[in-house]
Amino acid sequence: MKQQYSGEGNEIGKIGGLILLALLWIWLVYYLFTKGGIDGKNILVAAFSGIIIFVPLWKRYIRPLIERRKK
Repeated sequence: MKQQYSGEGNEIGKIGGLILLALLWIWLVYYLFTKGGIDGKNILVAAFSGIIIFVPLWKRYIRPLIERRKK
């Protein structure tokens, strides 16, 4: 028998992917600050890149998980 795809996906895989992406982002921000120094421009680059990466992922993957567990 074929299993029908329910659209929920693998929650552990989603969370693991987000953790891996977050660790990569933290490493890149650390590299940016160590090589470029901590100044206003680099802080803005780090903040904006975090917003661009994590806000859509939060809305797409994490918020539905939280809402499903509240029910």
